[in-house]
Order: sequence, then C-alpha cells, then structure tokens
Amino acid sequence: MTPTGPSTGTSTRLSASELIAATREQLQGAQSSRCAFVVITLNRGDRLFALAQQARARPVMLEVLTRLKTILRAADLYCMASHDELWLLLRELPSSALVELATRTLQQSMARPIALPDGSTVRLQPHVGAALLAKNHHADPMLLLQAAAGACTRARKTEDHVEIVRLDTDTDLVDMDTLAADLGVALSGNELEVHFQPQVSLSTNQCIGVESLVRWNCPKRGFVNPQLIANLCEERGMMPQLTQFVLNTSLRHTMFWQSQGVHAKVAINVSASSLSDSTFPIQVAQAIATWDADPKMLTLELTESAIVENEAIAIEFMNQLADQGCRLALDDFGTGYSSFAYLRQFPLHELKIDQSFVRHIERDKGDRRIVSALVDLAHTFEMQALAEGIENESVANLLRELGCDLGQGWAYAKALPSNDFIAWFKARAVQLQAVTTT
Repeated sequence: MTPTGPSTGTSTRLSASELIAATREQLQGAQSSRCAFVVITLNRGDRLFALAQQARARPVMLEVLTRLKTILRAADLYCMASHDELWLLLRELPSSALVELATRTLQQSMARPIALPDGSTVRLQPHVGAALLAKNHHADPMLLLQAAAGACTRARKTEDHVEIVRLDTDTDLVDMDTLAADLGVALSGNELEVHFQPQVSLSTNQCIGVESLVRWNCPKRGFVNPQLIANLCEERGMMPQLTQFVLNTSLRHTMFWQSQGVHAKVAINVSASSLSDSTFPIQVAQAIATWDADPKMLTLELTESAIVENEAIAIEFMNQLADQGCRLALDDFGTGYSSFAYLRQFPLHELKIDQSFVRHIERDKGDRRIVSALVDLAHTFEMQALAEGIENESVANLLRELGCDLGQGWAYAKALPSNDFIAWFKARAVQLQAVTTT
C-alpha cells in the first residue's frame, strides 16, 4: 500500500481475535505510530451459491485476497472477519493521505469484476470504512473497530463508497471500560429503550408484528450504536440482563397495545450466550406469565452462527421454547454456515432473509434467484419467509411475486418508539380500509 504502486512486501493474515489482539498491542505501545483500522464489506452476490457450488465461491475469495495482498504493505495486518467482511490494520502510516489512497484503491480494486473458471463473472459491491488514529493516542481496539464499522455503514450512502473518520483527540477515544460501566448503570436504571420495527404481510399489506430493537441515548455521548451495545453486553457478561430487559419490555408493550386495539406479534433476538443458559426457557415462561401474554405472540430469533456453536444444546433449548408455544425464527440464514441439516432438526417457524440479498433484487438476477430459492426453502420446511431491508414498494411487489410471506424495512417504517408504533399501526389500518372500500 504505497502511493507509487503495489507493495513488494507480504502482509500478514490473522484470525479476527488475533487481529484485535495485535491492534491492542499497537495502541498500547509506549510510542504508538499513526494507524488506521479498516472495515471492508464485499456485499457478495454469490454467497448462497456456496451452498450448492463451493467451486464458485472459492475462486471469488481467492481473487479478493490476491487483490488485497497486492495493495497492502508488509507492516499491514488483515483477517477475514466473515465470508464477506475484511478487517485491516494499517500500521506505521507516514501520513493520513496514505489512508485516503489505500481506502479508495481497495474499494476500486474489489469492485472490478471477477472472472470465474466457468466463464461467468461476479461483481462485488464493496464499501470501505476507516478509523484513523493519530500518533501516541491510545484507545480500546473495539472502539476503533466500532468507529470503522460505523464509517463503513455510512459509506453506502457516499458517491465513492468510502468513509474515513479521524480520531485525533482524546475526547474521541472513550475507554471501553467506562462505556461498559455506563451501560451497566443504564441497564440497572432502565435507561435503555426498545423500539419496534413493523413486520408486514406481503399478501395483505397488514402489519402482523414487530421486531424489538434496543436503543440507548446516553446522556454523556448521545445515541450509542446498537451493535456496540450487544457486543459489550456479550463481552462483559451483561447479555442475560439485556435480554431480560428487552423480553419484559416487549411483552409489556404488547399487552398495552392490545388494550389500544393493536394486535401485533413481537420478535426479540436471542444471543449465543442465552443458548447455553439452561434457565432461559424458564425465564421466558415467567415473563409470559407475568404479562399474561399469549406465547404464540412471541417470536424468538436465533442466528445460524449461534446454533451451530452447539447444535445438541440448541435442539433442546429450542424444543423447550416451542413446547411453551413460542415461535422460533432463524435469522441471517445464508450469511454464515448455511447448512440445510439443522432446518430439519429444529422446530423453526420462520426463515429471515438477510437484507443483503433483498436490497438489489430489482436489478441483480443473481440476488433474485437467491431470494426465490430461500423462499422455496422456507416453504419446503413449512416455515414462513420474512425478507428484511425492503426499501421501496417495487421491491415489496417483487418479493410478493416470488411468494415471500412477510417483510420489514424502511419502505414501511423504521424502528419506532411504542406510542409512535401505535399511531403508525392505526394510520396504516385506516389507509388499508380506504383502499379496500374504493
């Protein structure tokens, strides 16, 4: 990664945990050099081809890594954080201008079409976010990762799909221990909020449920990224407390909505650590009893990565919840391990289609075929298919044509506070009634 062209050095590939450890060592050095943490999302269109065509996925990633290594220097470190996300640590940077050059070069390189052995091509849609840290500034590596990930998310809306954030002052470098302590206080004091994103039946356009999403408006630092909240809770042992908060808050609001004539199921996310907690099904039963809720109105969402960590425990865990009458959803299918085997083993009711597959189905035939295959797969296993990330009506119409059952996304509404959701639900009901009577 040099202004004059590719480096002749060899960068080092690490695991994600090794890269975080190396970043920590870099940041805690007595005389730390200027460095940058970079997150690249590839937004691969070939992901689910890996289910049936490993030969197609392999050359794509080999080419990605080849291009990456021609750009990076010997001092740089990188890892495959997931099958479509790269993390990089650019060390010993002589100037911030080099980060500008590197990020744009990386984006342009990854965006070039990749030729496959069968003569077809794959075009990635990379976004690059970087967090640049000045010399002799110290920070927790998770904060640097969070800043880079946030920049990568914002890069989606930029013309060149690159976003760089500069952390040049100590006020930018919040100690993660302090943040975790503040989060613990916020949890104990019920200072967090739960917002609700509507889920809509694509056949009737009626809202049938919501997904519960945690929000924290910290008095010291404003809104905190929800993923950072989840990561901190998982890392610091606060996930049981967070899950219980979301569960009880969601059920409490659900019962209040019913008193207002609003009937909607509620879905909450269940972490990997909850799967290993033998008391969690009991806690769910107690929360249902406390709020006198119908268990069929509660959906518990689990990710495939959490399930495959311990399938035996997951089977028992999910059967206990299903026996109580709760619904179970599989989230993020196709973005990780993607095995059909556990679809037969687990009592699942819903398959959630990740927004990365949904976003471009209007113009990308590959994504459209993937979504169609996932809908058929869900129906084969007697599950409903729910598509995330619907941003406009034309995407919703196309999903309807593909037989998808449910959808959520900004085409309907963002995640809303409880009272705003009630108002949105009632207004939508009126609009649907007006359409029906005309």
